Amino acid sequence: MGVVITSPNRTLWPDSGDDRPVSKLDLARYFESVADEMMPHLQGRPCSIIRTPDGITGERFFQRHPGRGLPDAVTAVTLSGDDEPYLQIDRKAALAALAQLSATELHPWNCRPRRPEVPGRLVFDLDPDAGLPFDCVVAAAKDVRARLEALGLVAFCRTTGGKGLHVVTPLADETGGGPDWPAAKAFAREICARMAADSPELYTIKISKASRKGRMFLDYLRNDRMSTAIAPLSPRARPGAPVAMPLTWSQVRAGLDPMRFTLRTVPRLLRKTTAWAGYDAAERPLSEAIARLAARTS
Repeated sequence: MGVVITSPNRTLWPDSGDDRPVSKLDLARYFESVADEMMPHLQGRPCSIIRTPDGITGERFFQRHPGRGLPDAVTAVTLSGDDEPYLQIDRKAALAALAQLSATELHPWNCRPRRPEVPGRLVFDLDPDAGLPFDCVVAAAKDVRARLEALGLVAFCRTTGGKGLHVVTPLADETGGGPDWPAAKAFAREICARMAADSPELYTIKISKASRKGRMFLDYLRNDRMSTAIAPLSPRARPGAPVAMPLTWSQVRAGLDPMRFTLRTVPRLLRKTTAWAGYDAAERPLSEAIARLAARTS
């Protein structure tokens, strides 16, 4: 990809579930192998990164502004009303450049490309309390999917590289701009609030740790102008080098093990899956879904 990787053998992850360390060069080669699938979800959107220059067991840095020494392959984009430019990944070579910076996580905004004021997707983050089995997260993802599809939206699912799942719905570019970010966030909150009202023993939309004890936090807060979510196929700076893996809905079933999707296994698995095929074609107008939801309330 035309990027020089210095200290290529520096360990970023002690292992990826196979008792072998993952190096900076391994990360760059991983990004190269998945670039075609990642780029449509990154291009044209500001992107925050997590850097772990001494590996995931060392100090980590959150970065969303370019700062000094930004590689040429990475875009610096200035947005109206903001004083500092933001990082943006518009070329495949930028992924290798970020590997050179030991960027082990990529978190793009959820806007439409090059239109930060316009919602481009909604993300429902299903975050279970530590004691809940993963099958409960699977059931919650199916519940979110059913509710979104009943309102005319199309739902996709991915692992997060952690203990939860994300349900994502792509939004159409509507004439006149469509709903703004506050409307998108209010819609996502209402979906989650109705789930919590229907099953209060299972779900909560309250962020406090006390309210989440033994339940699942339905996180709608990623649906705002500057809020981010882990990119599809991004690694996580966590033990085992897990990856946020797009899933087919047939994979979202009891027994799903998100830790099987790692920086080592995903390139091979990606060649065998049709997960998120037709994502762009699945964009639907949020305004129509909002109207349907309101009609169910009245």
